[in-house]
Amino acid sequence: MIFPAVVIILIFIAVILLITFDVVDHTIAALIGASLAIIYLWQIWPTWHLHQVETYTSLGLLEQAQWYTDNPFFTAEVFGHFFTEWIDLPTIIVILALMVITEIAKDSGLFQFIAVKALSFSKGNPRYLLVIFCAITFLMSTAIATTVLIIGPLIILACDALEQNPMAYLISTAMCGNVGGITTVIASVPTMLVAGVTFYDFLWFAQNLLPLGIILLGATILVSMRIFRRDFITPRKSRVSDLMALDAWTMVEDRNVFYRTAILFIVMIIGFIIFGSIGLTWVVAFVMAMLFVLLSGIPSNRIFREVDWTALFFFIGLFMIVGCMEEFWVLYNIGVVVQNITGGDPALAMLTMLWITGFTSGAIDNIPVTATLIPVARDLAAFSGASAAGGIWSALITGAVLGGALTPIASVANVMTMTVAERENRPIDYGRFLRVGMIMFIMFLLVGSGYLLFRLFFLPIPAPLNFT
Repeated sequence: MIFPAVVIILIFIAVILLITFDVVDHTIAALIGASLAIIYLWQIWPTWHLHQVETYTSLGLLEQAQWYTDNPFFTAEVFGHFFTEWIDLPTIIVILALMVITEIAKDSGLFQFIAVKALSFSKGNPRYLLVIFCAITFLMSTAIATTVLIIGPLIILACDALEQNPMAYLISTAMCGNVGGITTVIASVPTMLVAGVTFYDFLWFAQNLLPLGIILLGATILVSMRIFRRDFITPRKSRVSDLMALDAWTMVEDRNVFYRTAILFIVMIIGFIIFGSIGLTWVVAFVMAMLFVLLSGIPSNRIFREVDWTALFFFIGLFMIVGCMEEFWVLYNIGVVVQNITGGDPALAMLTMLWITGFTSGAIDNIPVTATLIPVARDLAAFSGASAAGGIWSALITGAVLGGALTPIASVANVMTMTVAERENRPIDYGRFLRVGMIMFIMFLLVGSGYLLFRLFFLPIPAPLNFT
């Protein structure tokens, strides 16, 4: 039955257009799309369930065929089955927990303190300052997706002290924030989504994508130095003295909260490393979020007031739309088309996944792109074999996250950088951001392609533990 697939594709495209052009709030768009998809599935269920029985029987998948045989009516039990199957609850828990932890970390002054301490190493040299801010942003982005909100005001403060144009620093750190997003299981929503279905843990990311992140960090700094070479000016000595005299403790309101938050962060990372390998990342995230709330000393009502609750409903709506696309075999057929294009060549399959995901994420928010392409990556990995499976999943992560460099509105880091600059009355020229972003985007994907090909041929990236 082709018609149901066409309908669900049209619903998906409509949702993406609403989100991309900001016609309505992205959460409202996702929930409307999910509601329409479920209503349509309910309407055609009497015919659809017979089609599924026939299809699964012909494929020899008798257990799945029997389930449809036993459920000829779209009841609450059928909806509950799809809801629990489509909604990735562990990923929702991880995202919520990290939102809570991020708000506490921001209020504690922990990362602001680290950033100010690091500024002393610049000695007032504008180029050293760029390197330091890029490195700090990269490191912080391995744990917090909203790093730019913390580091942005500090960049402007330091640039004002040294009489520098902050635009060069803000754009460069935005790119480093994108790069940091591929390095850990909690660095970005795409990594969380992929980890949720593959059970890749902290150690897997450290061994396979952190090296790529470090390479790209170095390349980003070098390219930024070249692009912005005319923006650096020699500051007056009095200005350098003012920056060096900045006291890091002024960033901390309560030292007890600061120390507790620092200890909890270390415990959380250790927990992710130990328990992530057995698929309990979501348990660690949930428990640590509760401990942060209980022990940080920051009022809980203040913390939960700042959490973006609408984002969770956005993910729920998105998961349901993607689930309907799976139910109507849309994603399976996309995977078949990609398999036919690549002809079973693992290298070509990996590069196709990287570049398609990269360009798509540059045009559309990378969260729906990742959620949509996860089933495609799963089928493509199964078709290409265990030796290429890890590379294909890595290509999906790399393309989805680094595709965000393409435009000023294509990633969380870029949007937040533009927002911080506007809020601090240091607006960034959209055209210049776009030009730099396009250069970085091409560089990211070219370096990513080389790295993934090297790993494929000489040091294959491990397939997921649940690979079949």
